[in-house]
Amino acid sequence: MDSQTRFLMALKHQKPDRPPFNFWMDRRLMAQYEACIGHRHWRVTRYGADVIETFADLRFPVGTQIEQDGTAWQTDSCLKSWDQAEALCLPDPGKEEVYAAIQADLAEFPDKAVILDMPTPLGVIAGMRTYETLYTDLYDHPEEYKALGCRVAEIQAAAVERACKMGITALYMMEDIATAHGLAMSPAMIQEFCLDLSRKQIDTARAHGVPVMFHSDGAMMDFVPMVRAMGGVAVNPLQPHLNNARQFKATWGGRMAVYGGLDNCFIIPDGTAAEVRRHVLDVFDVLGRPDGGLILSTHDIPLHTPPENVETLIDTIKNECRY
Repeated sequence: MDSQTRFLMALKHQKPDRPPFNFWMDRRLMAQYEACIGHRHWRVTRYGADVIETFADLRFPVGTQIEQDGTAWQTDSCLKSWDQAEALCLPDPGKEEVYAAIQADLAEFPDKAVILDMPTPLGVIAGMRTYETLYTDLYDHPEEYKALGCRVAEIQAAAVERACKMGITALYMMEDIATAHGLAMSPAMIQEFCLDLSRKQIDTARAHGVPVMFHSDGAMMDFVPMVRAMGGVAVNPLQPHLNNARQFKATWGGRMAVYGGLDNCFIIPDGTAAEVRRHVLDVFDVLGRPDGGLILSTHDIPLHTPPENVETLIDTIKNECRY
């Protein structure tokens, strides 16, 4: 069974031979693996991962950033005043170079699930204003924010349209809308300032028969029905120390899939190999059985994670998680 078939069956709550999988790491750790293995998609070529996350090269303006601890941290705004918003130079989704990575990934890996990662307009504008400033903007400048958000959404929707015609497997919308304690904003604000501005991108994908997934870190259980109402079919990552996987399955089994489920914060980096194996099998039992609906994945595995834990993680998925 090829990876794309395996992935789509999982989203439809059908049972493939095994759950499809992917994994992410601290970018410094990923760079070490890439330097050793020698391919930008080494997770696929070396470990047989089923999913490739690809990107449209839409270069929206961003504020000043610094690199620290393997992450780019924003330190300043490039949009100093909302009076400057209309004059912002935004990317052209009609340029061929925007789709170079998508085209290359689809051509090299025709049997893999190639999903298009797309930040919400909220995230794009946060990159211009910083999140700290943007949260107050939503109160002080809501109309200016929405006007710019609509411009961003139009550009993104055009890119989604093109990517769907190229043959992507799924659209993967991304916005960290939850904290460790619950939603970062009220449901009404999330709907107004995030989801409503993502509707055109989502509707474009669905019109092409392309399934939609949604990412948010944090305690996201209250966000799941909002994703479902928008036509989403899966959430990521459903961090196990912040979300009750059994409750999710009891509530959403057969209706919403999970792209994630694995614990990158504690067990995978700090447990024994035996504990990693047991964890993978437990997640498969809770979220994958009896009716599919699981694409196993981690969020960023920390830099200090032992190599044997990574190997155990992948070997257990490939050899022991069987329907």
